[in-house]
Amino acid sequence: MDGGNIDDVKQMLVKLAVIAEQLDTRSRGALQRIDASATALDRSAQRWTEGGDDFSRRMLETLGAQARDSMAGATRQALAPLDAQLRQGAEAAKWAADALAEQRKLLGRAQQSLVRRGLLALLVGAVLAAGGSGYLAWRNLRAAALGDDVLHAVHSGAIVRCPDSQALCVRIGASPRRSGPRGEYLLVQP
Repeated sequence: MDGGNIDDVKQMLVKLAVIAEQLDTRSRGALQRIDASATALDRSAQRWTEGGDDFSRRMLETLGAQARDSMAGATRQALAPLDAQLRQGAEAAKWAADALAEQRKLLGRAQQSLVRRGLLALLVGAVLAAGGSGYLAWRNLRAAALGDDVLHAVHSGAIVRCPDSQALCVRIGASPRRSGPRGEYLLVQP
């Protein structure tokens, strides 16, 4: 692998790390906004409940002082729909807060999964880069060893320019030996 490819792989790994960091930052921001929304919903639901209870108590005390016996039934009938609506509103707000809390948990799990996958992808990329570099180094060492063998054969005179032409000639000896599965190669004699 040449220097340009290694630099490309390094740049790609840096970009993957930056993307993973950006995703982590965005996930944290989303979780903070969800927490803030859930807290606001909880406070709002509590204020509605407290306001409804306070309103009901005041009305009952005022009407009870003026005409407790004659107005008690009418007051209950008048406040029952309002109380039911307030309770429904409080329950809806509590349900929404619970749903937001569940979504926050799911987002937290998704964020953890995303970070784990990003790290795994970085690890796999690093292993592949190291393996590719090792393979290229091994292949280059084999090519260098072959080059050394050819250079030795040239220095020993086993490979020379043919005296009657400019082609390469190989010394094979008086009784050449063959090699290969079908005998397609002749062994060079030093």
